[in-house]
Amino acid sequence: MLRTFFILFILGTISVAVLAGFRGTKSPLPPLQIFPDMKHQPRYDPQHESTFYSDGSASRRPVDGTIPLGYTLPGFFLQATAKNGTLQPEGFTDEPNYYNTGKFGDVYGDGFPIEVTDALVKRGQERFNINCAVCHGKVGLANGITSQFGIAAIANLQDDRIRTMPDGQIFNTITNGHNTMGAYGPNIAVEDRWAIISYIRALQKSQSVKVAELPAAKQKELQSKQ
Repeated sequence: MLRTFFILFILGTISVAVLAGFRGTKSPLPPLQIFPDMKHQPRYDPQHESTFYSDGSASRRPVDGTIPLGYTLPGFFLQATAKNGTLQPEGFTDEPNYYNTGKFGDVYGDGFPIEVTDALVKRGQERFNINCAVCHGKVGLANGITSQFGIAAIANLQDDRIRTMPDGQIFNTITNGHNTMGAYGPNIAVEDRWAIISYIRALQKSQSVKVAELPAAKQKELQSKQ
């Protein structure tokens, strides 16, 4: 038993010494890799040749309309994905300004950095119904379809707490999420977030407006129905 141990020990020592003696030497043969650690993969490096494609290039042309992540397209509501807008017609967003953060420094701002038009509110209604109504409900009463499946802590957008909340704080909530609400910043464009806020304000106004505050024509119409 002891003899076997010494024989194995001597053979192991000789093997280590032999292998160590080749350190630093060069060979035209590929190196012996016992654990390759994914160093060799069936892939093509960028800008390399390829025999798979007919044009001989491994790089593929991007799909038409593809833009870099975070890039701003010019125009008005040109895309439904994140971070497009009209205040910054070109370049990258996520700049530390009120339009992109809803804050002035560390303080939430109030008001809209873009003009609130009928088109903006209409766009906000569309985006709200797609992204928000499923939880908050069509009117913002926290009675969306998810409330029937045990989703708790849905904010009632008609509460005074939300009514008095700065617009910038609502923008930040849409962007980064809050409590059980996930972040919608990666899914909803910057301009669309402001559009949604404009529609939320319209919803709140519609549920609390007084008859005396309505246009004269609308007051007359309501009086005729009584």
